[in-house]
Amino acid sequence: MPTDKTSLPLDPELAREHEAPVDPDTGEPLDCTRCGACCEAGPGNIPLTEDDLVLWRRAGRQDLAERVDEGHFGMMAFPTTHEGACIYFTRPEGRSICSIYTDRASTCREFQAGSWQCLEFRRDARKKGRLGR
Repeated sequence: MPTDKTSLPLDPELAREHEAPVDPDTGEPLDCTRCGACCEAGPGNIPLTEDDLVLWRRAGRQDLAERVDEGHFGMMAFPTTHEGACIYFTRPEGRSICSIYTDRASTCREFQAGSWQCLEFRRDARKKGRLGR
């Protein structure tokens, strides 16, 4: 197992640009502010890198750098609520909002609506009755 936690080996598909993505299961346009499935994927599913911590510290966001949990594959991750949502995720008035959007982690910045992982998170959320709340 690699010990270097400074870079996250993302699937190139996750960062690929998609034109007007739609959910192939429903035909609905993908609107991240109406979804949030990736933010509610469960403990350890939003990995953080050492680079994220360095950037937060430089930006004076020590609060973010100090509040991390253990993620999958020995990585760090955003902490989650007991329901499995990122602690920075909120749903005011039916919208899906990141309370630290401008300071979000690199994984969140690189995540693309319509990627295979996005669609998997949506399928899982739909099965659990969380999508479209």
